Amino acid sequence: MCLDEFRLRNFKLWHPIPVDFTHSPWLSLPFFVFYRVIVTGYNLAWLIYNIYLKQVKLFIYLTDWTYLMLNLYFLFATTLTISAFYHEYRMRRAARPSTNEKREPGVEIEMGSGDENANRYDAATEEAREEDALRIHHKMLWFLYIISANAGLVVTAGYWPWSVIYEDNEPIDVNNITKHALNTVFILIDTFLSSVPVRLFHSVYPMLYMVVYMSFTVAYWQLGGTNLKGEPFIYTLLDYDNFEASTGVIIAAYLLLGQPILQLILFGFVKIRDCLRGRQEN
Repeated sequence: MCLDEFRLRNFKLWHPIPVDFTHSPWLSLPFFVFYRVIVTGYNLAWLIYNIYLKQVKLFIYLTDWTYLMLNLYFLFATTLTISAFYHEYRMRRAARPSTNEKREPGVEIEMGSGDENANRYDAATEEAREEDALRIHHKMLWFLYIISANAGLVVTAGYWPWSVIYEDNEPIDVNNITKHALNTVFILIDTFLSSVPVRLFHSVYPMLYMVVYMSFTVAYWQLGGTNLKGEPFIYTLLDYDNFEASTGVIIAAYLLLGQPILQLILFGFVKIRDCLRGRQEN
């Protein structure tokens, strides 16, 4: 099973089960919709507040980039879950027999021996597992999840233990805690309640995300951009006028070592989730 993770096709966003992104193995669909609506509403309210607070400067900070990605993920996830709920509701109504219809008895005849039918079913199931059943909106949701989960862990780990991206005099209030701690809590809860898969090779996507952000910080500095305090850098660590070799080592270490480790941690969390679900089903 683990060897399957190292197939080259796992760099792509392919998966045979679309409902893993819209349903929960633990909650009924109405309760799952309710949960996602509440989480989406909470985070969207704080995002609007931060846009009011920082205005255009909101879009220069890694924390706010990542919080925006988290909001996009939950907005998209909630929309798809509501759509799935509505679709199932319509299917149930369409399948409900009319009181005026007379049901005639019928007999279904299955040709072939039991072994032949079982083999045919196993072959079809195995073939289905190798086919990509995701549509473009599932792939987009998955991409947003990968970025939100990995970058959220970076923001939380970088802010609290080592204060790598800590801004001096920034108050520790509900807004601060939401963006730097609850962001990770929300994505981990959603990971546990849903069936969204995690693949090791998908570590390349958050790596690309960080490369894009680092490129933005360089361009912003070159254009004379400043932070909220009017200083000529976004974070003290990224003061390119006084850039130190140790900073480059930290960035390289994160991209080459830290990011794959974070993806491995997320992968392990998902395996624990799937193991617990297997025990529940048994």
